Amino acid sequence: MELREKLIDISDSRTSQKAIKSRLENLPKDLKRRILERNDDAIIDYIESQSSQSSDTNENFKVAVLELTIQNDPETLQTILKWGATVGITPEIGEDNFHERHNPMLIACQQNFKRCMDHLYQHGYRMKIIDNECKEEDQVKKFLVFKANSNIHYLSLEFTEHVTFHNEKDPSTASTGKSLDLQELDPIRRVHKMMEDADENMEDFQGSSEMKCYYVDIKKELEIFLVSILNKCENMCEVKTILEHNPGDDDDDELDDSYNNWQMALHKGHKKLVSHPNFQQYLWRKMTGEESVHSNIPLSSLTDKIPSKGLITKFRVRRALWNLKNVPLTLLSFFFCYTGVVLGDLFREADILFVTPSAIRKRKGDKETQLDNADGCLYRTFYFFRSRLHIPLLRMIPYFAIQGTYILFLFLSIWHPMDPMKANLTDYLYSTIIMTITFVMTINFLLDDIINLFRPQHLQSRWSKLALISHLFLVVGAAIGIIYSIHDESIKLADLSGNSAVNVSMTLVSYGAGMHFLLILRWLVLLETTGPIVLCVLRVIGDALRMVSIYLVLFLAHAIAFWSLYKPFRPDPTYERQNITAKYSLVESTSGLTSQRGLLSTLFWRIIASAGPEMVNIKSNIAGDDEEAFSMEFSHLMGLVLWGIYQIIIYVLMLNLLIAVMNTSYSELWQNVNVEWKYTKSYFVASFLDPLEIFPVPFRWTYYIAKAVYKCKDSSHATKQDHSEYYGLVRRLILEIRETEIESSSYMKNNDLRVDILNEIKKMKTLD
Repeated sequence: MELREKLIDISDSRTSQKAIKSRLENLPKDLKRRILERNDDAIIDYIESQSSQSSDTNENFKVAVLELTIQNDPETLQTILKWGATVGITPEIGEDNFHERHNPMLIACQQNFKRCMDHLYQHGYRMKIIDNECKEEDQVKKFLVFKANSNIHYLSLEFTEHVTFHNEKDPSTASTGKSLDLQELDPIRRVHKMMEDADENMEDFQGSSEMKCYYVDIKKELEIFLVSILNKCENMCEVKTILEHNPGDDDDDELDDSYNNWQMALHKGHKKLVSHPNFQQYLWRKMTGEESVHSNIPLSSLTDKIPSKGLITKFRVRRALWNLKNVPLTLLSFFFCYTGVVLGDLFREADILFVTPSAIRKRKGDKETQLDNADGCLYRTFYFFRSRLHIPLLRMIPYFAIQGTYILFLFLSIWHPMDPMKANLTDYLYSTIIMTITFVMTINFLLDDIINLFRPQHLQSRWSKLALISHLFLVVGAAIGIIYSIHDESIKLADLSGNSAVNVSMTLVSYGAGMHFLLILRWLVLLETTGPIVLCVLRVIGDALRMVSIYLVLFLAHAIAFWSLYKPFRPDPTYERQNITAKYSLVESTSGLTSQRGLLSTLFWRIIASAGPEMVNIKSNIAGDDEEAFSMEFSHLMGLVLWGIYQIIIYVLMLNLLIAVMNTSYSELWQNVNVEWKYTKSYFVASFLDPLEIFPVPFRWTYYIAKAVYKCKDSSHATKQDHSEYYGLVRRLILEIRETEIESSSYMKNNDLRVDILNEIKKMKTLD
C-alpha cells in the first residue's frame, strides 16, 4: 500500500483533499499553466498583474507556493518565496496567516522534500505539533500525522536554525539562559520520544496496528539518525558529551530521576545505537571508572616482551595479572573494609556511595590541597575507598563471588540433605550450618526481588522475574518443610503420599533450585563465545511457548473426539460381574483409551513420538471372526482414521512447522546476532553502574542505610548546568551530516548523468 498522498488535512483528510483539489482545479488557466511550466518570472508577473485588478494577490501566492511544494520544485519555490518576502506576504513578515490544512510545510514533511523544507522554514513557514489523539481510530490519518511530526530533517532544522545560534558568534558559547530554550528542540531527545511513540502506535485496541510495518520503517530511520550522530563524533570526549547529556540533572551525585541520553538508548531498546562501537567504548570507560584499569597491572613491563602467538598472548597475561591483583584485593576490601568505611562516612558527608571522585575535585577546587593537609591520613583513606567504590568493574567481583557461594551452598543442601533430628553431632552441625546459611541468603534474595518490583521498569527483566519465582519456591518450600518436618525415623518420604506437606515442600524446593541454576545462562551472555548461542536458545524457546496454544487446541479437539468415539469400549462393571464379554473390544486390553487419564497421557506423548495403530484397533469377539486381526466396520475404521489424522497433524505437520519456525527465528537472529549480543551484554553490564550494586545481596542493607542518611542530610550540591557545549556540538554534527548527504546526492546525480550520456553515445554509435 503506497501512502504518498499529496495533501492530507489534520482535522479531516478526505474533506481537505477534495477542498484543495477543487481549489486548484478552479485556478485560472494562465496561473495553472505557468506553475506547471515552472516559469518564475511568468508566475510573478501573473500575481502582480492580478493584484491591480483584484485583492487575490495573497491568495494566488499561497496557491503557487502550495503547488510548487507538491511538485517538489525547490528552485522555483525559492524564487517565489523571495519575491513574496520583498512584498511582505510571507509568514516571516507576518502577513500570510495560512490555515494548517493549507500549510506547505506539512506536505514537505510528509513527503520528505528536504530542500523545500529549507526554503519554507527560512521564510517563516512552520509545522505545528499536532495532537495525535483521536476519538475514532483512523489508522491512516494517525500514521500520516506521526509521519509529519517525526520528520528528522524538520526536527533538526528547528534546532540548527534556532535564534540562539545566529545571535552568538560562537555557537558553543551560547549563554545558559538561551540554551534552556533549546531543551524542547533537542533533536536527540525528540527522536528518542518519537521512537517511544512509534512503539506505542504499533498497538491498538485490536492488538497489532494495521500500520505497524510503516511505524517500524520510521523507527529504523530515526535510529539511523542517532547512529549517524555517533558516527560523526571525532573523539571520545564528543561521544561523552553526547551520551551523558541530561537536562533534568541539577546536582553532581549519581542519584538521578531523569535519564541521560545513553540510558534512554539502553532502556528503550535502541539496539543499533547501543551496539555502536563508540557507545560500547563509552560504556567500557564507564565500567572502568575514573581510574584506569590498565595503569596498575603488576609486572606489566614484562608482558610487553611476550610475543602475541598461540594461546599465551600479552593481553591474556595482562588480564590474568590484573585478576590476580584486583580479585583478592577487592574481595578483602569488600568483606572487611567497605561496610566500616561507609558507616564511618555517615558521620561526615555520607556521600561516599553517591558522589564520584571527579565531582569531589570539582567541589573542592583550589581548596583540595588545604583539605588534604588538614584531614591528613583520614582524608586520603576515604578518598582511596571512594575511588575503588566508583569503579563499576570492581563491583562485579563481589557480586559473582556471592552468587557463586550461594549456588555452592544450594547445591550442597540439595545434594546431601540431612534431617537434624536424625543425624549425629558432626552431621548435625554440618547440616545446620549449610542449610541455615542457604535459607537466610534465600530470604535476603527474595526480599530484594520483591523490592525490585517497585524499582524502575528497566531493572525488571525476564531474569529478575525468574529469580523472584525461584526464590519464592525455595523459601515457601523450606518453610513448609520446617513446619511439617518428620521426626519419626521409621517413616521415609517414599512411604508418604505425594500430596503430603513434606513431599510438596520438597517439590517446591526442587523446582526453585532448578530455576535458580538456570540463571547461570545470564552470566554466559557476557562471553562472546557463548552469548550469541544463549540468545538463540532463548529465542527458539519463546517460539515453542507461543505455539503451546495451537497444540492445546489440537490436543483438546482430538481428545474430545477420541473420548466420544471409544467410550463404548471402556470396561463395564455390570458385564464384569456377570462374566459377560462384549462382542467388540480393543485389540490391546491395556490401551490408554480405556480411561480418561490413559487417553490424555496417550495423546500427549504422541506429540513427541509416534505409535502404531494397535492401541486404537477394535476386534470382534464373535466366534468365527478370529481370523480377523481387527474390525474394518465403519465406526471402527473411523477411529483408526482419526488416529492417523491426529498423528499426521500433531507429529508430522506441527513438529516440522515448529522446527521451521525455530529455524526462521534462529536465522533472523543470527544475521544480526552481533547487535543482539552487544545490546544484551550491555544491558546486564550497565546494571553495575548503579550505586545500588556496590553492596550486593545480602549486604544491601548497608546501601539503604547510607542512602537514607544521605537524603536526610541533604548533602546534594545543586549546580547550575551549562549545556551550551552539548547544543553546539549537536548542531555541528547535524550540519556535517547534511553536508555528507548533499555530497552523496550530488555524486549520485552526477553518476546518473554520466550513465545517461554513455547510453546516448551508445545509441548514436548504433545508429551510425
